[in-house]
Amino acid sequence: GGLAAAPASAADKMSVGVSGYMQQWIGVAGVDGGADDGGVSQYSDSEIFFKGKLEADNGLTFSVKVEFEGNTHPDVVDESQATVSGSWGSITLGSEDHVASLMHYGNKDVGVGLNCGDASFIAGITSCAREGGLGMGTAGWLIGGDDHKISYVTPRMNGIQFGASYIPNTENEDKAGAPLNNDLDAWSVAMNAKHELGDANVAVSLGHYQASQTMDPVALMSGMNDAKIDVGTYTANNEAIAAYATALTDGSADLGAAASAAAAAEMSNAGAMDLMSGKADAETWTNFGLQVGVGSFSFDVAYATHDGGAYMAASMPIMVTEAGHTFDDDGDAATPAVAESADKDDPSNNTARTVLVKDMSQDYEVASFGVMYSDGPMAVSLSHMMAEADDGSEASATMLSGSYNLAPGIASRTSLIAGEQGGAEGTAFVTGITLSF
Repeated sequence: GGLAAAPASAADKMSVGVSGYMQQWIGVAGVDGGADDGGVSQYSDSEIFFKGKLEADNGLTFSVKVEFEGNTHPDVVDESQATVSGSWGSITLGSEDHVASLMHYGNKDVGVGLNCGDASFIAGITSCAREGGLGMGTAGWLIGGDDHKISYVTPRMNGIQFGASYIPNTENEDKAGAPLNNDLDAWSVAMNAKHELGDANVAVSLGHYQASQTMDPVALMSGMNDAKIDVGTYTANNEAIAAYATALTDGSADLGAAASAAAAAEMSNAGAMDLMSGKADAETWTNFGLQVGVGSFSFDVAYATHDGGAYMAASMPIMVTEAGHTFDDDGDAATPAVAESADKDDPSNNTARTVLVKDMSQDYEVASFGVMYSDGPMAVSLSHMMAEADDGSEASATMLSGSYNLAPGIASRTSLIAGEQGGAEGTAFVTGITLSF
């Protein structure tokens, strides 16, 4: 791709070049226990980058980057940002990943990509660690996404570099947004280091991301029948109650009919819910990466933990012991009858209610380790990644990959994948060609 970075005179402007990549894949998979059974697939991933760089006479370097998606994607523009850098480091403004992702040293698979790759899903697993679900990947590309942010990265000193990002509003991805009290803001910090130790080179990283969250109130229900009502019914009930209050003062409606409607509304609300409640903790993502290279071999170990900070309404039956209520082990009248207790519970007189509990599926850990061998234009890698959520759900994937450089920027890549997640198990063979320009 073309990037102009020569020192500029007072009359020069930044010149912009075009670069990017294209990946074309053919995959064959078999999946058991999933929504689909697998089959043959052909798919693509491509982006076009517009990049520019200008070194000014004052010692500052200015650069811009805009990435356009070449395939179907929620965002036509993937990322767009401007960077100002100097001997003091660099400041980036715009849509870009936060520093805990950008500065992470993770999995080095040379094939279709295991660490938030493009095709791990073909074997029945989610390839990226993502908001709202258990996924595979330690960089956390989709934790925080490409929200508009301000990032600062220090120059590398003695092999060590630090970075920090601030995101004013986590809902502003690739779009402008008005100030919203920063109730949904986030921040990220990271460091990485590179050193040579004898014949080995070592790279290590540590990062953290934390986002403020709010939760829309949900109705917490109670009652013998747990008579749930939706928000629309709840709103209509309140309107009926308000209409009766108005009729009492101005006689604008049939008082008797309004009173009956208000009484029914109050009964509907009282019988269905205790209150409207919402709660959310901060979402956090913390990752660690280590890469060691010795000769033609490199080894990598990475780890990440995610706390979704999410809560959900869940049923919790509450035993109500009536005075003198007794029953036998079958729940029938018996002699002698057994007094009701925590161990001897008659569900027929329980009160069902819902309460807010932590959504444990959003709290999970991901770990990976792998080895890669490279010799000239050829490289082979073997990687394994596993994830486990606090609710007991698990996922894992193993990938054997090979690549061969056919020409500058062009390589053939092949991967064998075995994965399992959520009761689904799959294997896949993926091969293709990647082209960068």
